[in-house]
Amino acid sequence: MPVPAPLFLAVALFSGNAPANAEPAGNPGYWQALEWQHRPLLMVIGTGNRAAARGRQWEDRLLASRCALAERRIHWLEVRPGGVWRRFAGDEEAQFERTRLTDAAEAVVRQRVRRKPDGSARLLLFGLDGERKYVGQPSSLEPILALIDRMPMRRAELEREPDDCPPR
Repeated sequence: MPVPAPLFLAVALFSGNAPANAEPAGNPGYWQALEWQHRPLLMVIGTGNRAAARGRQWEDRLLASRCALAERRIHWLEVRPGGVWRRFAGDEEAQFERTRLTDAAEAVVRQRVRRKPDGSARLLLFGLDGERKYVGQPSSLEPILALIDRMPMRRAELEREPDDCPPR
C-alpha cells in the first residue's frame, strides 16, 4: 500500500531525511519571492578585523546610496557568521533596516553563498532572474551599479522611466 504524500513528507522532515532545500508546500521561499522583482545584493562579511573593516566601508557606501538602490530595485542582505539580515527591501518606499531573516529564509540565502575558507568579505550581485551576476571586493559601488545599468532589463526600465537619482 503506498504511503500518502503528506505523511511521507512529514516523516521525512521529522526524521532528518528531507532534502536540504525542502520547504513547506505553498511557500515559494524567500529567494523565489525576490525573482523578477528585485536584484539581491549580498554583503558577505567573514570573520576577522579586515573583513569587518571592509564590511563597514561597504555599509557606509550603501547607506549613502539609497536612491541608487531603490532605482535599481536592489534588495540588500547582510550575511555574517551569526545570521542574515535584510538591510534594504529594494523598492521606492523602502527604508534602511536591520531585520533578521527567519531560519528558513536564512537557509535559502546561505545556499546562494559559497563561503570562502579564509573568512574574507565580498559582494555578490544577483539579477532579476535570480542568477549570480557579480562576485568581488570592489573599492566602490560604481562597478556594481554600472553592471546593473548595462543589463537589458535595467535598460528597458530606464527607457520607460529615466533615473531620478542625482549624478553619482
